[in-house]
Amino acid sequence: MKTACFIPIKAHSRRVPEKNLRLLCGRKLYEYICIHARQADVFDGLYVDTDSPEVAEYARAMGFAVIPRAADLARDDANGNDLLVHHWQLYPEYDCYFQLFATAPFLQPEAIRACVGRLESDGGCDSCFTAVRRQGFYWMGGTPVNYRPGILPRSQDLAPLLEETTGLYGIRRQALAKYRCRIGRRPYAHLVDRYQAVDINTEEDLREAGWVGRTIYRLGGEG
Repeated sequence: MKTACFIPIKAHSRRVPEKNLRLLCGRKLYEYICIHARQADVFDGLYVDTDSPEVAEYARAMGFAVIPRAADLARDDANGNDLLVHHWQLYPEYDCYFQLFATAPFLQPEAIRACVGRLESDGGCDSCFTAVRRQGFYWMGGTPVNYRPGILPRSQDLAPLLEETTGLYGIRRQALAKYRCRIGRRPYAHLVDRYQAVDINTEEDLREAGWVGRTIYRLGGEG
């Protein structure tokens, strides 16, 4: 079974200017996921999709093939589904397609390996994603989601919810072709800890990631 990894890395970001190019504990943000994808050593094809000359140069030096970002996919309204379908159409020869993100700098090689191994070997799932388990008191639209306020449960007895980390998605080719979505109808959720689940979308996220990098992963350097 042949499996490919695609990492989209844009040069610009609306909420955090040049987010992917910012320093985090001595490295550019985009470097972390590239390093971890290489260290996982499970992909038959490694690709970086970018509109940044700096990122493209780094990716080639790391052994990735570079896909120039298509103009219609460089817009802020383009999404991960659009990108993965585009990548499948460019490279239809793979059995499984994985999408990893620079905004998940602490997703570890072990988690990547586990997800690839599960999708390649388990015929019961057609896709996978990384997630964290949340067990709190949740509301949506003025209505409690997972408990009844009149019957107050202990927090440990609450029905848990899973939250996508948005760091990793994988899907079999047949499911991607059928649903044109990075999650199929029989997904496997691979649970990771809250540190691997760090997802950087704001300046506050970037500051928190710096703390996690220095404190949990013992990283040094600026940022």
